[in-house]
Amino acid sequence: MKKAEQLRDELMSTLKRAQEIAAKADAEGRDFTADEASEVDKLVQQSKSLKADYERAKATETMQQALSDLGDGIGGSVKSDVHPRVKASGGSDWGATVVKQVSGPHGYKGILANGTVAVNVPLDPEPVRADVPVLTLRQLLPNVQNTTGRFAYLRQTTRTNNAAVVAQGAKKPTSIYTLSRVDDRVRTIAHLSEPIAKQDLDDVGMLRQFVDQEMRLGLDLALENEILNGDGTGEHFTGIGNVSGSQVQAFVTNVLTTTRKAVTKLERYGYMAGAAFVMTPDDWEAIELLADNEARFYYGGPQATVDPAARRLWGAPVVVSDAATTGTAYLADWRQMRLQVRQDGVLDWSENVYDPNALGTGSGASDFERNMLRFRFEGRFGLEILRPSAIVEIDLTA
Repeated sequence: MKKAEQLRDELMSTLKRAQEIAAKADAEGRDFTADEASEVDKLVQQSKSLKADYERAKATETMQQALSDLGDGIGGSVKSDVHPRVKASGGSDWGATVVKQVSGPHGYKGILANGTVAVNVPLDPEPVRADVPVLTLRQLLPNVQNTTGRFAYLRQTTRTNNAAVVAQGAKKPTSIYTLSRVDDRVRTIAHLSEPIAKQDLDDVGMLRQFVDQEMRLGLDLALENEILNGDGTGEHFTGIGNVSGSQVQAFVTNVLTTTRKAVTKLERYGYMAGAAFVMTPDDWEAIELLADNEARFYYGGPQATVDPAARRLWGAPVVVSDAATTGTAYLADWRQMRLQVRQDGVLDWSENVYDPNALGTGSGASDFERNMLRFRFEGRFGLEILRPSAIVEIDLTA
């Protein structure tokens, strides 16, 4: 089987050839010739096949590496069970990096300097496919690499199109597009781990994956909460639930009718192309369990012929999040927002923390004295909301 890197190179070469044909026709101001159209179609189909092969090869190599890392130190193979939200947001592999520094080539090492590992997540994810569920808001939001810690942007507060037919010599109408400047900065989201024995990190391969996933997951959940609920005070974002200028959809008849009317509100402005719903797992459960007067599920029930994992409502993806409020959902065009990323994930560990009650009440010791480590995982983010009118807050409660 070809390696992922080789398949990627073949894919890029195929796409480049198709783009060259298109660029030539565009430069000459003409449509494709019959031969060019046939070749471009062939190249597109070849690219789709190569992309699928590349994704399978990449997934296989990632899994093989994960199994290798997990098996290291315990002398056997361990099943990899990456949390789906962690995987969807890019994941991280600092657990293996930490253990390599905690342990020498022959196992446990007694002296360890403090350390730092940068955890990177792809900033330009592929578009969300129609046949897979969206597991995290980060899959919807465009990410922008921030280099200074501060950022500014223009937010549209008014959009009034007055274009009309005008008689010769008559005064043309004026459309109103009001923009306001927003100056903001990135905010730090962070948390610490409990003390962890260095011997356990060295001896138990699953522990590194456990700590890795839990700390990444904790940061992602806190970030999602800020995107939805940040109130703009102190170090909080101004989240989509508190930004002024968003639209509101009141409850009408039932949940399906209400959410469809929210779709209309975005379609009126042309915002549905990048739109997705966000709601709690409980609200999504209520929608999937909706039935008609004959007790027939609208969504087909447990034997649905369509893939329920795709999670779509009126054609738009649905993200379930515990950060949302039960009874309230959001439909938003996430392309009208941007996540500023100054540091996506930075892990620091130290053994220099002193706990005054480590050995019992009033009996203290440092982590160094106890061969313990503590981890700190943090990221720095900011949120841009370019068009608040691209957000609809939906009341799901009768």
